[in-house]
Amino acid sequence: MKPVLILVILFGVVRSAPAQIVNTLSGFSDVPAWSGVAEATFAQSSGNTDVLTLGAAGKVQWQSPARPESAWGHRVRLLGGVSRTDVNGNTAVDSSMGHLRDLHRLRPWISTLAFAQIQRDRFQRLRSRLLVGAGFQFDPVQRSNWSLSLGAAHMVEREDIRDVNEPKHAQRLSTYLYWHGDLTDSKTVGVNVTGFYQPRWSDLGDVRANGAAELTARLGPVVTLGLVASLQNNSRPPTNVKATDWRYQTRLTFNIPRQ
Repeated sequence: MKPVLILVILFGVVRSAPAQIVNTLSGFSDVPAWSGVAEATFAQSSGNTDVLTLGAAGKVQWQSPARPESAWGHRVRLLGGVSRTDVNGNTAVDSSMGHLRDLHRLRPWISTLAFAQIQRDRFQRLRSRLLVGAGFQFDPVQRSNWSLSLGAAHMVEREDIRDVNEPKHAQRLSTYLYWHGDLTDSKTVGVNVTGFYQPRWSDLGDVRANGAAELTARLGPVVTLGLVASLQNNSRPPTNVKATDWRYQTRLTFNIPRQ
């Protein structure tokens, strides 16, 4: 895998950890053995407005060598991040997240899926959100220029909300879609689309949903431009918390070629 160093982020800093759904599907290498990427952020300004931003995020993957019938046989992914921003001495962002995911391929088109995740977000009043789940991932399309994956799992959720006496428990269906492809034959323009939909089994109107799309364009042998948009919704948010959040990010990625 070519090392990747994100030197410039034009809009936004280290991704915060919203108390919703974590994208664990895109941004990983397809090479066997270990691969990963890490980011750290420090920013400070003073004068009319005092702003201090601290953040760190990273993801790592282990992938077994390719099998004769498929590109991989076993994957383990670990993601984590923390972000904090203070404006004029008042905290504006304070969140963290950790996610562990395991995929074991049974056939070229189906894999078992297991995951565990913990989150916190001060400004969504979330002391902690713990979830574990297991299910299957289906890969109906696996071509050289694009692929499609679908997943379904049963998920157990426990939330501890600030100012609520008892933790909330729920059993949910967790489904997702991941489409990755090249829009040109030269592979200079690519797209990633992910979507998660997590209804509660006992009340299908209680839903967590997330959608994200990324368009990438290679500007040269080293530089890649990325445009990312995401939208997430919690149909039953805590009191005084908005149901929908959206985010847009533009970034430049500099790929350091292997010598």
